[in-house]
Amino acid sequence: MKLCRPLCFFLVCFASLLQGRAEETHAVNGSEYLAYMRAAADDGWNAVDAERQRFRETIDLNNVFGYAPPGNEPYLAALCANLYEVTKEEMYLDRARELLLYYGKHREAYPPEYAKSRPEFGGVLPALPNIFTFAKYCHAYTILKKHRTLTASEKRTIDDNIAGSADFFCSFQEWGAMNRAILRAEGLLYAAKALPDHPHRQKWMTIGGAIAGDNWDEWEIEDATGYNAIWLYSLLGYVSDVRQDESLYRSPTMQYYMEYYLQMMCPAGVVPDVGDANWGSGWDRFIPFFEKAASVNRDSRLRWAAARMFRKYCDPLPARRSVFLGLTLSDAYRLADFSLPAAAPTSGSRQVIDDIVGKKFVFRNGWDGNSTYMLYNYRDEGDGGWLFREYLRTSIPVEEEKMTHGHADENSIALLMRNNSILLHDGGYRDYMPSGPYGAFRADYFHNRLVVRNDKIALGQSAGQFRYASPQRGAVPGQNVLDFFRNSGAYRSVRTQKVEFLSRGEFELSRSRVIDADWGYEADRAVVYVKPLDWFVVFDAVRYTRPGYLTMANFWHTRQVFARGPGWFDTAYDSLATIDVRGDDRLLVVFPHRAQMEEGVVPQQRYYQQEQSIFQMIGRHGNLNDMQTFVTVLIPHDKSVDPKTLLERVRLLPVEELRRTLGITLVSGETSYLVGMKMDLLADLVRDWRRPMYTYETGKVKFGDFTTDAMTFFAVMNPQKVRYGMAVGSKIEYKGRVLHDQGAMECDLAFDGSRPQPGVIKLRYWEGETPR
Repeated sequence: MKLCRPLCFFLVCFASLLQGRAEETHAVNGSEYLAYMRAAADDGWNAVDAERQRFRETIDLNNVFGYAPPGNEPYLAALCANLYEVTKEEMYLDRARELLLYYGKHREAYPPEYAKSRPEFGGVLPALPNIFTFAKYCHAYTILKKHRTLTASEKRTIDDNIAGSADFFCSFQEWGAMNRAILRAEGLLYAAKALPDHPHRQKWMTIGGAIAGDNWDEWEIEDATGYNAIWLYSLLGYVSDVRQDESLYRSPTMQYYMEYYLQMMCPAGVVPDVGDANWGSGWDRFIPFFEKAASVNRDSRLRWAAARMFRKYCDPLPARRSVFLGLTLSDAYRLADFSLPAAAPTSGSRQVIDDIVGKKFVFRNGWDGNSTYMLYNYRDEGDGGWLFREYLRTSIPVEEEKMTHGHADENSIALLMRNNSILLHDGGYRDYMPSGPYGAFRADYFHNRLVVRNDKIALGQSAGQFRYASPQRGAVPGQNVLDFFRNSGAYRSVRTQKVEFLSRGEFELSRSRVIDADWGYEADRAVVYVKPLDWFVVFDAVRYTRPGYLTMANFWHTRQVFARGPGWFDTAYDSLATIDVRGDDRLLVVFPHRAQMEEGVVPQQRYYQQEQSIFQMIGRHGNLNDMQTFVTVLIPHDKSVDPKTLLERVRLLPVEELRRTLGITLVSGETSYLVGMKMDLLADLVRDWRRPMYTYETGKVKFGDFTTDAMTFFAVMNPQKVRYGMAVGSKIEYKGRVLHDQGAMECDLAFDGSRPQPGVIKLRYWEGETPR
């Protein structure tokens, strides 16, 4: 269905990812890039004969992608061509020439009748059937022709390789603002540039130009880290080498992406994997992208991003050098501005970077390897690129994923790290093609999110309970949690909205909503980062938008559960498949709100390994606008700390109605951190004929000793004083004492034509301090 690198590539290349370093990251200089480029070119050249022999011995005539010659050779030819332009050493041009001339001979290893086995071949195998390598072959040829005079026979051999492959790609159509489309356009248009007199050139220009136009200054439709990197890298090649019009880099769209991927970078020095991606996906392609972005904008932060990745994998120079990485670094060399220093970003938590395209939040307390970092994704398939998405939906067998290569990960925590330890992680790309059992790993139950089904689970009963009639009142088995939630994994379309993002002092807050019109519910998730504690409080609420049964489960995935008790689980990751990610931190998952809830741990195959899925669940009937709420406290802690000593520091804050209002108190010595969250944002609204539609009396709720109509309430309390804040409210009281009361204003133009009357409008935010 879609080309991807083998899993082993990810597992080998990213084994050292978590050895993060907090010291200053210096910009990469030209000699460092060049050292890797030379070593990779030498390694690749020395391995050519062995790789050719291995190719002949391992031909698979049933390969789903058809004819598959060795992929390294076009990359090596392009690397050698780039090296020649840097060093002017004729050896590299000699190697590029030999590789380009030989490449079409790989077809001779296949039976003559094989070319008739697939309709797209038209009876003749293309020399370059791979969209990933085609443009690089053309790039190497363009440089070779510029510096060498070829014989007529040599020119005919290479021209025929390119022309036959370009014709092949004209038959195999993919278009839209996505990775495989821009790869196709880059190759076709590079072929047209390399063969300006070929009779088929206009066809290549027409088809390639149409596809390139869909990607020029357009939003990419994909929400998958690995494919984002492929799209960007191919776009660089098209813009700088083929079209040679770099005005695109100044466009608002590309400027957006430069900041977007920078802000997502995590303490491990990579853009975390979301959607169809694995840990570290695309880091090699991101390096030239960040170098070019830095050069365009004279931005040292973007040079830092490129250097962070390079130093993670390539400093010191590794014993095994990748030809493809050598090629991407050669492009980084060509695109970099070496006069720029590297400077780490200093920004903190934020939305990344909007609520229309990106739809992500990042919480962080720094940019080094030991920083705390959470990536939260609430992106739906969205409204953009409808034609491209619909073309994919109706043309290729895709069901488990969004048409954006995204997963059912709305309102999901994709990554949580602290002190270089992975504490929560996304589910992975897929178990195998086209997808593993139950849509692995794309379905909602593979993600750290609230999962809902429009039916009621049979929970059974424990021994001694009275729900079912039986003489012994023994245990009655219920339905298995995963068996109930699992299905084919087919993606169901939902919509998402940002409700709020706020950063104030000790507290940072995000809130987003999933809207499922088909199954009749809306689900809000609010994440509060309590910065002095380095803890997170996650509030979830499901509102019934029509009467019926719903079963709701909060899933939190991990590798190891070291200890557990009623309402808590102490967890850690030790691996991501074959990558050792052991760290000194663990994650305590606490469910302080447990009324009528079921909880437990079930094993689940996830990210190519056996993992543990922690859940808190309830199945129940609800009437219109009924609510079901959940609270989860995520506590990173050193493995030497007994988790039971942390539990006593988590307390439910007394509130008036638990289903619609939630509150938590977190204790640290003599200081308490209070968080109150109004989950029902409709409860305040009591009239339509005049504005405002709300009043303080209709919206006020109690959070312990505080009363307010705010949507969110924060307080820090010590024996001497109280610091407090409210978001979206008009009044706040403490033990009957008014701390703030927003004044009234005259509100006119009532819809029923009545006289103007006083009204109180809510504030965006208010904060203050008072003696305790």
